[in-house]
Amino acid sequence: MQKTLQRGVLAACLAVLACEAESPLLPESEMLVVRGYLYSGEPVKDIQLTTTYAISSDDTSGQPINDAQVTLEKAGKIYPLALTPGDSGYYHYAGYDLTVEAADRFTITVARHGQVASATTEIPPAPNNVQISATEFVVSSMATPFDTSAIIVSWDNPDESFYFVTVENIEAVRTPINDLGNAFPRGAAFVRSRPMRENRYAIRRFALSYLGQHRVRVYKVNQEYADLYAFGQQDSRNLNEPLTNVKNGLGVFAGFSSAEVRFSVRKE
Repeated sequence: MQKTLQRGVLAACLAVLACEAESPLLPESEMLVVRGYLYSGEPVKDIQLTTTYAISSDDTSGQPINDAQVTLEKAGKIYPLALTPGDSGYYHYAGYDLTVEAADRFTITVARHGQVASATTEIPPAPNNVQISATEFVVSSMATPFDTSAIIVSWDNPDESFYFVTVENIEAVRTPINDLGNAFPRGAAFVRSRPMRENRYAIRRFALSYLGQHRVRVYKVNQEYADLYAFGQQDSRNLNEPLTNVKNGLGVFAGFSSAEVRFSVRKE
């Protein structure tokens, strides 16, 4: 669910680093790239492995790795991950005895062709005092681009930590706010913000495409991901060292915790 934004941040960082003439990210041999994210209260399913790629290649990302042995360790217990069906390089935990909670500390180990990469992360605490300004958003099907109506989600952020917000329509059968027929594409049922150091987020009318119940999740980002995101915003001319918390590999292994509120959308 959270794959697109985080994959983009990691890809941007790796691309920036790949452009550095003196960067250590120019190995003679292929390296493992780990993009692993753990979410408090959610199953483990967002672990992706790829290879590095050469500057001279036309590729913009490495090839998926589908033949690795991947494990997670929590409190001294080992949990083997299974390859997710398909050819995407994703791995997940198939059992039901592994929980992800705030303050848990995890180590991931990836073994492939004699190479062993590892990383450790800690799940951050959930956001505090998450509130929503209204539980119902009354919209008009005749809204214009100048419509500034919004519902505000807020939370405590005294230390300016990184957060991001997702908004998802959770109806089993989705009803468009404006049904323009099959000739026009449907709007998005899932919206995600960029990582930010704010303490509020405005859900505006034109971010919404469907009527009914919506779930808003505010995610607190842990330090590994915050560092990677901040790193990706820097001027590439000043970068010489790769930012990664993966030993004997590249990428990031990070954790997130969330709190949620809900609201419904109806026509006036």
